[in-house]
Amino acid sequence: MRNRESYQWVGPTMPKPDIETPLKVGIVPTPDFTLMSFSCLVEYLRLAADESDYSRQVYCSWDVLAADNAPIRSSSGLYILPTANIGDLEAYDVLVFHGGIVHSERAVPAYIYEAIETAMRLNVPIVGLCTGQFMFAELGLLDKRRCAVHFSLEPVLRRHFPEITPISDQPVVDDGQFVTCPGGLASINLGTHLVSRHCGAARAEKVLHYLMAEKRSIFDTPGDQHHSFIGEQCSDRRVVNAIGIMRQRMYERCDISDIAMQVGTTKRELTRLFNRHLRVPPATYWRDIRLSSAHWMIVNTDRSVTQIAYECGFTDSSHLIRWFQKRYKLTPTALRRSNSRIGVH
Repeated sequence: MRNRESYQWVGPTMPKPDIETPLKVGIVPTPDFTLMSFSCLVEYLRLAADESDYSRQVYCSWDVLAADNAPIRSSSGLYILPTANIGDLEAYDVLVFHGGIVHSERAVPAYIYEAIETAMRLNVPIVGLCTGQFMFAELGLLDKRRCAVHFSLEPVLRRHFPEITPISDQPVVDDGQFVTCPGGLASINLGTHLVSRHCGAARAEKVLHYLMAEKRSIFDTPGDQHHSFIGEQCSDRRVVNAIGIMRQRMYERCDISDIAMQVGTTKRELTRLFNRHLRVPPATYWRDIRLSSAHWMIVNTDRSVTQIAYECGFTDSSHLIRWFQKRYKLTPTALRRSNSRIGVH
């Protein structure tokens, strides 16, 4: 039998970036929470957190929060274990209150309602996932607000909480401090919403390609990043798969010939295909992906240009600055300074 260690060559080849994690998510499940919603969200965060599917918690981290270490039963009968105590809510950028069967015989523990109220006082954004929003409604927090809800539960919400506007045809509704999601596969939309906001569109697109998801129905963040969809709608799967690999390898550098080999062709043929379908060679397309990611980091983070150059796969800061200026007609420092003056975050 082949030793498992023989697969190590597909793992990381470069150290992970030394950064403060941009998105820290605390997940608070109720008894009889739905496992599909939970796993879709956590898998999305896992894939967004690192290159490829290496699973290191670099750009995203997550914890299952509870008042003790007792296993939490899902609606399927399977259990999960908490990974952190619910007492330190300030440690998270987002708190997801994850519901399940609304008619469950297992009562929602009082500590979960207390945690919602504490999060409100701390001004931590909170998410109602699956039926988590019903707890917000019970506390009177969603009155006069819009709320995403599964179509099967819309009549329940209308009957018990007539002051709330139910939305059953949208996967994510963002209303002030509250984000709501009806669960199921819509949890992928929720992951896209959170990751694109905290980590940038390039990282969200990377996950969607890995999941083989229909991006136009899930990813709805406007802006410069949308140029990438042109390639991903290409009829030639070698081009589409090459773009997917480019998204998986942001700072893990490799040559175009390596990508060509992975999609079953040669560097020369892949270059011909990119020029035919996208009007640019693969190296240019890949650089544009990295420059778009660098642009987002310059505007939305305080990381140094040197750190951003590393994360976006440039050999050094001078290499990034040279190409950045060619594309955006100003340096990263000038862009950051101009956005600082007008208050862009």
